[in-house]
Amino acid sequence: MNNIQRKGIGKMKIYKKVMACILTLMMFFAQMPVNVFAANQKNNIPLDIVLVLDVSGSMVDPITLTDSTKRITILKDSINQFIEGFAENNSKQSDEKYQSRISIIKFAGDKSDKVGNDTYTENRYRYNYTQIMNDFFTATNDNKAKLEDVVNSISPAGATRSDFAMELALKQINQSKNDESRKDAKRIVFFVTDGQPTTLNNFDDDVANGAINTSKEIKKDAEVYTFGMFSLTDPSITGHVGSGSWSDAEKFNAYMHGVSSNYSDAQSYKNLGTRAENSAYYMGAKSSKEATAIFDSVIAKLLSMTYAGADYTDVDAAIKRANSLNKDNYKDFSKVEDAINAVNRDKDITEQEVVNGYAKAINEAIDQLEYKAADYTEVDKAIEKANKLNKDNYKDFSKVEDAIKTVVRSKNITEQDEVDAMAKAINDAIDALVFQLKIKYGSNGGTGTMANPTVELDKEFIFQKCEYVAPNGKHFKGWQVDNTVYKVGDERVFTKDDQNKEIKAVWEEHTFDQKLKEVNGVSTLKDKATCTTNAIYYKSCACGQVSTTETFEDKDTKLGHEYTKQIKDSKYLKSQGSNCQEHDVYWYACSRCDVSAKDDENAQDKYYESAEVGNHVFSKDWHKDSNNHWHSCTVPGCNEVSDKGNHVYNQEVESSEYLATPATCMTPARYYKSCICGAKGTEAFAATGTHLGHAYIEVKNPQFLREKATNCKEHDTYWYVCSRCGKTSKTINKYYEDKDSKGEHISSDWIIDQQPTVAKEGSKHKECTVCKEVLETEKIAKLENVKTETKKEETASKKEIKVESKKAVTTGDNTNSIVPIVLLGISLLGIYMIVMKKYVR
Repeated sequence: MNNIQRKGIGKMKIYKKVMACILTLMMFFAQMPVNVFAANQKNNIPLDIVLVLDVSGSMVDPITLTDSTKRITILKDSINQFIEGFAENNSKQSDEKYQSRISIIKFAGDKSDKVGNDTYTENRYRYNYTQIMNDFFTATNDNKAKLEDVVNSISPAGATRSDFAMELALKQINQSKNDESRKDAKRIVFFVTDGQPTTLNNFDDDVANGAINTSKEIKKDAEVYTFGMFSLTDPSITGHVGSGSWSDAEKFNAYMHGVSSNYSDAQSYKNLGTRAENSAYYMGAKSSKEATAIFDSVIAKLLSMTYAGADYTDVDAAIKRANSLNKDNYKDFSKVEDAINAVNRDKDITEQEVVNGYAKAINEAIDQLEYKAADYTEVDKAIEKANKLNKDNYKDFSKVEDAIKTVVRSKNITEQDEVDAMAKAINDAIDALVFQLKIKYGSNGGTGTMANPTVELDKEFIFQKCEYVAPNGKHFKGWQVDNTVYKVGDERVFTKDDQNKEIKAVWEEHTFDQKLKEVNGVSTLKDKATCTTNAIYYKSCACGQVSTTETFEDKDTKLGHEYTKQIKDSKYLKSQGSNCQEHDVYWYACSRCDVSAKDDENAQDKYYESAEVGNHVFSKDWHKDSNNHWHSCTVPGCNEVSDKGNHVYNQEVESSEYLATPATCMTPARYYKSCICGAKGTEAFAATGTHLGHAYIEVKNPQFLREKATNCKEHDTYWYVCSRCGKTSKTINKYYEDKDSKGEHISSDWIIDQQPTVAKEGSKHKECTVCKEVLETEKIAKLENVKTETKKEETASKKEIKVESKKAVTTGDNTNSIVPIVLLGISLLGIYMIVMKKYVR
């Protein structure tokens, strides 16, 4: 970080952290909306408070030009006083759910997810992390020092990353919201700052809008209050006015409004949305005196916050429902009265479930009430009256029965009118009954059925025809009532004394002496006359009854045979045609009894030739033309054919007559498909497994060379060549060696056989490195006398060594160069330290 950046962080002309915190808290509670408090209730509201404190470098500055008290001092004193007040109040509460908790977040530079009071170093400067200094803590008189130590450990240093701070505040609010034990707590965020949102030293849009957007999420579950300790602080400013660029004051105050609950849907400091009605969540202070005066009232306001009373709306509705009932209509109304008497009107909002239980208990008691039963005395009397009647004596008793069936015994006292209507319906049905005279028919041994007669009381009745079937061997004589027998058509008057009397059929024995072919229009025929027998009839009685056993024969009624019927059946076949040119011959049958003329010696001329002929005799071989094939009948004069159809080339026959293309090395032979009749088609098929395969032979030709021998011990290799198609065996990697060929020798370098001397020549040779065969020899010349030359070379060598030694002394020694380099480095470092110290001051 350069000197200008450091100055920007250290000397922002804004009244920063602590005073902002304290003054804001005081101002806030002095201006806090009335809906946060509820008077005259018994329990204090537990608070989960997140203090978001600016701990940037400017907190070490005085609160004002005229007040030398440092902002950090005011912040620590005020927050500790805040802790003292809540610790004392929490110590008075025995129930944890009524105790308040405090979480402290500091913000300056980079964000840390650790809980503590950590710093980091950048460019040799120390900065505060933006982090949670302590999680939610319930301060009491016994442990308050722990939280005070956290506050006292604050040491200002860094920028103003309010966006990081609000992210950590959201984390704490979510923790409180998800804690079931804190469901009745009110969640509050106090955001205190003494300057612009920055990453270095200027108003940063991204930081400001990041804080506003995170606060938007927080506002769903908590109230957010912002406090400005800054020369530009002015809550009356909510945005830009007029044309031109935004001023610093417009930016800062719009930003503070956007973070606060004044604008619950703010998206940026330039897009605040609609302000909440009567809201005053953003406040500011500009002196330590003002902050001190307000802070006393802040603590008092906080500690006096109490719960609102529980909602008794449902209880009142349940009681109103109970009061609308007539308790005399119920068997036991005491449980409803007990539930109402159990209501305690002294519950607050934290005990809403208890109050809801009152309403539920009253409603359940009402729902379980049982009405007194209705009076069924008159219904029982009417039913008893109906039961004494004989329903068979009345024309239609169903209405009485229906009225009794409709009686519902579960009616209560409120439904007495319906019960009385039931009794009336039964009595009305009884009064409407019509007496019905019941007279029945009796078969007296006869069979079948007859519907009972409809007899009107005290009116003449006419006896009807008998519909019973007489007993075997008898016929109907008349109807008997008491001791009198009446004929069909006679009349009689029936009275109530005749109820349930029987009209009984009277029978007498048959005498079958009548030989009649027809009785009452019905034939008495037993057996019809046939070709060889007379007709037989049943005898009858004078009453018209026909006997079922006694018969008589009608003379001279037999019919004789009549051979005119043609029946084409094997039973009547005389002779069968032997082929398609001969007809079948049949005997005639009797048109009445189907007897064949074959068995009647007097009718041997009674036969006929049918239209049917014998079977065709078709050839086994196929006949065919270019399109069709068939079998022909061989009987002379018959041109009939069978199995005629179009050629279907679906036969795959491997025969030379169907060969399309012969087999090759790689491809099988192909044949034309044929029809079942032998006709050849145009479509060909491959005969699987008929390809010839390659016939490889050895051909020493350069074009078939596989690999040339690389040395004298190797031979050239060639690919085989197919004698039919000329293709090589390369694809199957099959080859052979040309034993007649041989590779070349590989020569070595010269090999010394004999070193030369002054007196004698030497010798050397080259040989094959593979087979060691000597390929070349050569002599080496004698050595010359080199004594004089050697001395000259030694002298020259010594001179060269001397010269090189001098050069090394002159240019190679660099040990003394380290000193000036070190001195140069120290000088530069000293200059750097002096410059940096100046900027720090």
